Amino acid sequence: MILEACIENITYLKEVVNAGAKRIELCDNLAVGGTTVSVGVRDYAKYFCDSNNVELAVMIRARGGNFVYNNIEKAVMYNDLKDMAKQGVKRAVIGALKEDGELDKEFIKELVGAPKFFRKDMDFTFHMAFDQIGVGLKPEEALEKRLEAIKTLSKLGIDTILTHGYHENNDIFDNIDTLKAYIECGNECHVDIMPGGGVSFKNLDKLIKKLPNIVAVHGTKIVEI
Repeated sequence: MILEACIENITYLKEVVNAGAKRIELCDNLAVGGTTVSVGVRDYAKYFCDSNNVELAVMIRARGGNFVYNNIEKAVMYNDLKDMAKQGVKRAVIGALKEDGELDKEFIKELVGAPKFFRKDMDFTFHMAFDQIGVGLKPEEALEKRLEAIKTLSKLGIDTILTHGYHENNDIFDNIDTLKAYIECGNECHVDIMPGGGVSFKNLDKLIKKLPNIVAVHGTKIVEI
């Protein structure tokens, strides 16, 4: 199982790797859900992770707030991702929605295509923008929307989806049935569903018992340091 530690800049990078994290999600501004780090931070993190055989996933997000981006923000994110690919980072964390809460499929496709001139094997995680799909709909309708989104994201080139299982920050154990449905759908279309939001080294064993098929988990305290 992949233990993905979410960190802000390079704070605790060494500590979480030494504690057993096998993937790092590298962000700035975790107070607003994470934004793109500076080039210097990214390059040092890549060097350190490469030296320790740890996967690095870098957040591509121009700002906090919602996940509906204007053309300037999209251009910034596209160029950040392209530069990241040029420097050899192997995984990007992305996400974008439209005003109506649907996936911004055109922009996602652009982002996934950005590295093609530099590397063809880049991997993509879709972040918790996923949990905002279908907000305002009845629960069963929202679930169907998100299951359909899993299939769409798979076709667009996403291999991992980070999700809490609900659009609000409730106890993740209240979302087990929903996460099971996501995992089943993900298995059918070759997308890994990665639970996050309230997952830590303290409750990890309990979560694994509830979701024995998960292949990755995510959190700021996913390992004990």
